Amino acid sequence: MDLLTGPVWPQIRYKGRGSGGTDLGSMTHLRRISPVVFAALALALPGAALAAPSPNELAANTNYTQAERPMDAIRFIVIHVTEGGFGGTVAWLRDPRAHASANFVVGRDGHVQELVPLHDIAWHAGNWAVNTRSIGIENVGFTDDPSGFTGPEYRAAAKIAAVVARRSLIPIDRQHIIGHSQVPDPDDPLQGGGIDRHTDPGTYWHWGYFMKLVQRFAYPQKWWRAKHVGLDIQSSTVYGGQVVAGHVPWRTKVGGPVRRVSFLVDGKVRWVDHLAPFAFAGGKPLNTTTLRNGKHRLELRAYGSKAWTRRVFTIRVRNEPFTLAQVAFKPRQQVSGVVPVRAIFTGTPVRVQLLLDGREIDHDTSAPYLFKWDTRRAKDGPHTIALTGRAPDGRLVRSAVTVVVNNAAVLPKIVGSSIANGVTVSDVEHWLVQVSGKVDEVEFSVDGVVRGTATAAPYAWDWDTTAETPGPHQLLIRAVGPNGTAAAQQSLSVTVAGPAAAG
Repeated sequence: MDLLTGPVWPQIRYKGRGSGGTDLGSMTHLRRISPVVFAALALALPGAALAAPSPNELAANTNYTQAERPMDAIRFIVIHVTEGGFGGTVAWLRDPRAHASANFVVGRDGHVQELVPLHDIAWHAGNWAVNTRSIGIENVGFTDDPSGFTGPEYRAAAKIAAVVARRSLIPIDRQHIIGHSQVPDPDDPLQGGGIDRHTDPGTYWHWGYFMKLVQRFAYPQKWWRAKHVGLDIQSSTVYGGQVVAGHVPWRTKVGGPVRRVSFLVDGKVRWVDHLAPFAFAGGKPLNTTTLRNGKHRLELRAYGSKAWTRRVFTIRVRNEPFTLAQVAFKPRQQVSGVVPVRAIFTGTPVRVQLLLDGREIDHDTSAPYLFKWDTRRAKDGPHTIALTGRAPDGRLVRSAVTVVVNNAAVLPKIVGSSIANGVTVSDVEHWLVQVSGKVDEVEFSVDGVVRGTATAAPYAWDWDTTAETPGPHQLLIRAVGPNGTAAAQQSLSVTVAGPAAAG
């Protein structure tokens, strides 16, 4: 039986501050946990006396949104720091004036108070889109305090995160278990910390230690009773009936004179370990995203010098789909100027690339993944434009199409001018310019100064040369494309005639 379906967690004990080293397995600290989670925590903590929180123990109902969301709607776990004590934090989040909340507050001695049930939406991230898909765990302490956080605090928070991650099938990685500082500002997605730019949990929160605890609590080893003397596979962190997602640690303990252990997936050897403790890929987790969703047959084989034994079981992989919509151009479509290219995903990429003929010309790391492709930088003719996306777990998706760049027909060009290069001008010259392509306006400049503009054909300007100093002058015609995206220009040298001699 798995965490999702039955009691499989081993006894997990920890010591609280001031407990004199005694076991707190009775877990009166954790008696106020939501019905969805406390049952799983009870399995993890045998002997616990747990009870669902009463309504008056929760946050004020004006501080969170009642939603009845299913467990699989939770895709992120956000770690916070209270910047205050346990009692004051809980009291404030129960105050209707707070207009904020978190699902759990964890004290420095391991006490846990649930304030928002998991099926409801806590107001904790400063980003509504993140709130709707996450839970928030507040940890008592101060972001900039070098004393950091306690062992009981880390363990209590990790146990909550482990249960939620397993039940919601959240990959246990730093893309799904994040700090408040990683939450995008909804008004400026390039900035973190939500709308108020929070920096918690800060540099004194030890992510490596915390994530190891979460993985250990989420995937404890299941022990089997030895059936015979000699070689025996005694335990494994992956076993029959589990539903898994993301990266899963797979390690085993064996009995007897074992020389090597083979790890097989669907009948194929994926790793052989020759040194105890025996673990898949030298301790690296099994990347389930490389497997199709559904049932898979896993096997452990332990080999001695003259004998071997094995254990076979079936698991179910259920990862979120990760897809990319087709690039929104038709094959051989003609494009010109600056065109938008948008990447639309199911799932959340960590990096999106825009490729032209296999070469990256732009990339983005946050929604809405909208690019502006300046086709004028490419030669006219066929080109392959492609989008690629990489998921946090390493999955790659790609969408490409061949289009035809044709800027020659649309870019502005100066075809002719009624004033030719090298001529002598006098009186009022009707300066007429002929252009082709898409043109918003034509500028007429004399000696570097724009003297006139025309925004519609015929593009003309009357130049009164009698106001100019007799002698040589430099003229410039500039045809500007739509929205200033392109321009063509032509320079001319002319001579302004002097006034006629008196009779």
